[in-house]
Amino acid sequence: MTVKKKTQANDCPAAGQIALLLGFFVHFSGVLSEPFRFFSRSEVRTGPEFVWLAETMKPYSQWLYINHGYFFFAPNPGPSHLIQCAFSPPDDVEAAEKSGPKRMVPDRTEHWPRLLYHRYFMLSEFYSNRFAPQQVTEELKKDTEFMQRWSFDRELYVQIQTSMVASLKRSTGNGSVELRRVERLLPDSQQVLREGWTLNDARLTNVLSETMIEETVAPPILELPSKPSEPTKK
Repeated sequence: MTVKKKTQANDCPAAGQIALLLGFFVHFSGVLSEPFRFFSRSEVRTGPEFVWLAETMKPYSQWLYINHGYFFFAPNPGPSHLIQCAFSPPDDVEAAEKSGPKRMVPDRTEHWPRLLYHRYFMLSEFYSNRFAPQQVTEELKKDTEFMQRWSFDRELYVQIQTSMVASLKRSTGNGSVELRRVERLLPDSQQVLREGWTLNDARLTNVLSETMIEETVAPPILELPSKPSEPTKK
């Protein structure tokens, strides 16, 4: 005698399981679309398959506001990028004393609370990510597709730079402002445990070039402590 198994009331039918699986797949693709596009970027181009995925999922990711493009920083976060603002002496003496000759954005001592520092840090990373070199190599100039993208990216980068300079001029009263992209690396375990490097060691920070062509003049040096901080002796 064959005993038929009774269907429990809480069992999900096959159609419902398929719908849930498709919904999970769509949501999972929307969450990963922007990080994948960010991961595949290079100075030349972005992976076309990830561009297609991001554009396909754009209506859904924008609707849920999950298109931030956050990358998976852990477990090996990359270098951070800051902006050094070099000012010329303004006519207003009070403004000169307030702004100083140089300012780093973000600055932990000036931008407080931490949320304000984070906002400025996102601004400096955005500025660095939108960088397009002032000049490119002769080999790349032969690539028509690359030159079209470079022309668009360069125009956008200059617009962002001009807007930031104008804002700094208004807020500080300085007549001339120069923005310098700064890269700060993370020390490895060898440098920290054996050599005693700290996170603010001057050797980890450098000014990035504004061109892809090798410069004959070295970029300006940051005004950082000439001697790195030594570990505290017990």
